[in-house]
Amino acid sequence: MKTGFIGYGNMGGALLRSLLAAGAIDAGDVMVSTRTGSRLEGLLKEYPGLATGTNVAVARECARLFICVRTGEVKGVMEEIAPHLHRDAHLVYICAGLEIKNLAKLFAGKITKVVPSMTSEVGAGVSLVCHNGLVDEKDRASVEAMLGKIGRVKTIPEDHFEVGADLTSCAPAFIACLCEEFARAGARHSDFTVDEAWEMVVATLYGTAKLLFEKQTGSGEIIRKVATPGGISAEGLKVLARELPAVFDRLFEATLKKHETVKEAVSAEYTRRD
Repeated sequence: MKTGFIGYGNMGGALLRSLLAAGAIDAGDVMVSTRTGSRLEGLLKEYPGLATGTNVAVARECARLFICVRTGEVKGVMEEIAPHLHRDAHLVYICAGLEIKNLAKLFAGKITKVVPSMTSEVGAGVSLVCHNGLVDEKDRASVEAMLGKIGRVKTIPEDHFEVGADLTSCAPAFIACLCEEFARAGARHSDFTVDEAWEMVVATLYGTAKLLFEKQTGSGEIIRKVATPGGISAEGLKVLARELPAVFDRLFEATLKKHETVKEAVSAEYTRRD
């Protein structure tokens, strides 16, 4: 089965490169379409067997089709390619704000919604997945096995995608921001430069992540081993316990409000078509 990719932006490009690097798909079985062909130059040098073409050509050639354009562009792309899709086509799209029921207004076939993470580029993280009722077990297994080569796969109900996306797809940005602010604070309270503090924080983050993930060390165990009761680390933990819950509550309140605004706006676009 040929696999097509329409769109080669930040997330779509990361997803395709990760799948190719992991051997989840063979370059000779892949066809890509993007508005800016120059963006594919590096990829084509690395994978010369990969084919390119227009959106319509990709739709005609590929039974499994990843839609990786921006949410606001999906409707136009679907209207362009719908007459050319395989009878048994399987659409996989990565736009969190677009509900399956709305995409189904343009394509009454097999649809899978995926929210990937940029951490897939290092073979880690979580891809969130939801299939509509027309996706059979074989196609479910095929897509999930493919994504499983670049990280963990978690199948969830569609109404869980907002919080799930915050915890997976958005999280690298949140975590990077936390690390940067931690390093900057360290620099403000010392003679370290921000770069020196950043290097220490990132190296420690990497080690902590390995303890949590590879050694399956629980957060409570790490805290107990590091923070002696009444000690220095314990004083810092008191501040975090007091301040962080409210910070993260406000984060989720803001992101969930934005998720809902985007869903409503997208849904209105597809409703106007009725």
